[in-house]
Amino acid sequence: LVRHGEPIPITPKALRLLLVLVKNHGHPVKKRDLMREVWADSFVEEGNLTFTINLLRKVLGDEKQNPRFIETIPKVGYRFVAE
Repeated sequence: LVRHGEPIPITPKALRLLLVLVKNHGHPVKKRDLMREVWADSFVEEGNLTFTINLLRKVLGDEKQNPRFIETIPKVGYRFVAE
């Protein structure tokens, strides 16, 4: 992941989550599907997903209220909305 020619440090799980969202660009991805894709080999709580989404938003300079990259779909999941 690179911004303005500089590498951006990101955790493997955050990168995997971002890849799943980008792969499904423009389409909502359910929370349970994200959990299955990113944490398939682990038993984790939904809070891990929320934490990692917030980490991605921070890394990308995104905001929950005015998303440029990751839109929250209440009670459903998330959608990647950038071009």
